[in-house]
Amino acid sequence: MEKRLTFFPALGMDGPEGDVAPVKIGMINFAFDNAEIIYGLKKRGQAIMNEEWRELAIVNDNLTKRLNNNQDLMDKLQTPAVCFLTLE
Repeated sequence: MEKRLTFFPALGMDGPEGDVAPVKIGMINFAFDNAEIIYGLKKRGQAIMNEEWRELAIVNDNLTKRLNNNQDLMDKLQTPAVCFLTLE
């Protein structure tokens, strides 16, 4: 990826030295499509905070069933949806 980015034409925003400097990747972060699990964990946290133990058991059962019985969900949770690159 660094080679490919280095060979892009320069925009001249970094001055003339930016035209010959190689591009270096400083950090890579991935984001995942995990909104469903985050929502379930928020509901779980609310139940714990309010000491609603029956609600907690229901939320835990729902999360466990969804994660154990839905391979499509597991694949979606483990596949990066977005990649963020930080360049030096």
